[in-house]
Amino acid sequence: MDLAPSLPDDLLADVLHRLAARGLAASRCVCKSWRRVVDGRRLLRADLLPLSLGGIFLNYHDLNFTQFLNRPTTGTAVSGRLDYTCHASEPGRYSLPRPYAYGHCNGLLLFDHCVVNPATQQWALLPSPPDEMPQPPPPGMYFRRKQYLVFDPTLSPNSFELLILPDVPSKLNNNDECEEFEWPPSMLILPVFSSKTGSWEEVPFCREGEAAGTLPGMVGSSRISNGRLSAYWQGALYICYSDCFVLRISLSDKKYQVITLPPDVCAYNREFYMGKSVKGIYCASLLPPSPYHAGAAKLQVWFLSSPTEWVLKHDSDIFHILPYLSFDKHCNRPWILQEFDYWYEYDASQVSDEEDAMADSNEALVEEAKFDWDSDNDDVLEPGSKNEASYMYILGFHPYKEVVLFSLWERVLAYHWASSKIQHLGKLFPNFYLKRRIDFHHTIATDSFPYTPCWLGELPEKLNLS
Repeated sequence: MDLAPSLPDDLLADVLHRLAARGLAASRCVCKSWRRVVDGRRLLRADLLPLSLGGIFLNYHDLNFTQFLNRPTTGTAVSGRLDYTCHASEPGRYSLPRPYAYGHCNGLLLFDHCVVNPATQQWALLPSPPDEMPQPPPPGMYFRRKQYLVFDPTLSPNSFELLILPDVPSKLNNNDECEEFEWPPSMLILPVFSSKTGSWEEVPFCREGEAAGTLPGMVGSSRISNGRLSAYWQGALYICYSDCFVLRISLSDKKYQVITLPPDVCAYNREFYMGKSVKGIYCASLLPPSPYHAGAAKLQVWFLSSPTEWVLKHDSDIFHILPYLSFDKHCNRPWILQEFDYWYEYDASQVSDEEDAMADSNEALVEEAKFDWDSDNDDVLEPGSKNEASYMYILGFHPYKEVVLFSLWERVLAYHWASSKIQHLGKLFPNFYLKRRIDFHHTIATDSFPYTPCWLGELPEKLNLS
């Protein structure tokens, strides 16, 4: 029963504003009237919600733990040290897990063994996923499985969900032939984990619209190097799938839709990224300079303006405005790369003096730099004379500004596509990582997650691990 209308809005607002932030967020879910009062009176503190860019979590080639690049703020600093999640693990696990992120959603990071909130340093262990998919692949084919995280603190600040999706096979087993069928199927049954129940369930999702294609015709067609691109927007999870299409999955009504990507955004030699930005879901495509494509760096940015329609927001050759950055020249910038060279075995009694010194150095840098990044004016670079092939790839979008984050050599840059300004944020690679890489060609960031810190909600202290 909706009792809210029996109270005047002023009285209801006076009652609700006395609640703690977590209770106030939960009250939004009671009924539409309560949500209208909470949102209309702005009772929920925005600084507790994931409404700012707090940094970038980065994975690197041949490095099995995640690093954090961030700009210290006037508020509480977020630590990128995440090995506190690794000292307890699932019973029967043969080795200790690593702090390696596979996904991010509204302030939570997804690890292989747990979900963690770096801002509050709360984390919850995850039970083992089911051994098999509800819909097995046809004879002669196999599916690689990937997990995706869903967390909406405005709807449910104390719970999250995981989905497991099968990937399109990269090849057939033993070159066998198999029967052709449409993909994805009209009814897609997925394993879904809910932290509310602490268990996995098989959930059917009904497809709206056409399929993306057929199997095995799509086998081996994926051209996306970053295979875990996803974003959550207004109650739906968007997953960039093989063969350059997007799945829009709605957990509320158990429906999904196939969205075709703009033409040629995933073409050969192009860098590609799909994610969330200021108005919704965007994708960016970059053809970087190379020996075969010298003197040009073509960047396109597309916006999903309707459920299935992409609109081109930016199309420019940015090569002439790329700054000249010397690879050898050390240059401090306002963003700090928190470097943590974790031991292979996570024994708190065996942390090296070198690692302790590195952690102390990071904390000192954070303590010294108590100021906010002016994402419109700070560290704007003058156009340089970059006239050679450069290593460039897209790291993501600023979630609340028209900004593409990308790398140039070992530097992280922010490109404002409305004004064509470029800012230098900081260095991309940890010092210990560069020392171990003999060939710079193998020194790359394989995954990047623009991080929006959330100071709201409490993760479940204990989940069902049976």
